[in-house]
Amino acid sequence: MDITAFLLLSFSSLFAVIDPLGAIPFFSGLTSHMDHPQKRRTLLKALAVAFGVLVTFILVGHQVLELFGITLDAFRIAGGIIFFGIGLDMLQSKPRRWQTGIKRAYAADRQESEEEEIDDPSVTPLGIPLIAGPGSITTVMMLTPQAPGDFGQGLVIAAVLGILLMTAALLMAADVVLKRLGRTGLKIIEKLMGLLVTVIAVQLVIDGLGPIVKKMLV
Repeated sequence: MDITAFLLLSFSSLFAVIDPLGAIPFFSGLTSHMDHPQKRRTLLKALAVAFGVLVTFILVGHQVLELFGITLDAFRIAGGIIFFGIGLDMLQSKPRRWQTGIKRAYAADRQESEEEEIDDPSVTPLGIPLIAGPGSITTVMMLTPQAPGDFGQGLVIAAVLGILLMTAALLMAADVVLKRLGRTGLKIIEKLMGLLVTVIAVQLVIDGLGPIVKKMLV
């Protein structure tokens, strides 16, 4: 795979998993009480947090796997299972199961302190796990060893930066995008992204099981 093809694969995979269009209603709801400058600051902080988390896993994620004795094939299989659940949720328009715990905790916190307004959702839930969640973390860790040449980490970081810039543009124009696409348009895009994620999931499981099956047959 050449560099251009790899960048396209990385960008499309991250776009499908992060799903910035699907994040528009969530971002719009969380920042509905803010003016434009506040929304911009909140979004920039969320993107900075997400970028830091993803770059950390790009640079040291595989060392962490080695520390715990986890093989890349095992991580591929686990990642494929996670992706498959994400894709099914998107195809069926269900609440994302990897965000449920965060959402419940966030809702409980709001109920416990009804008089205290939460002004800064930038770190949680926007930065983590909406943008930098299990899906995107798994994606960057899977892409890094597949990168061509000697600058694999740099290519994945470039793809992350590109998708975060696109996410920034879409979320800052959230109100306009909602009016243009409407609920139906967003649902169609979500289902297309869900189909792509499930296909990526199946391929990850195949890639992870391949070496294991070969060892068993030898």
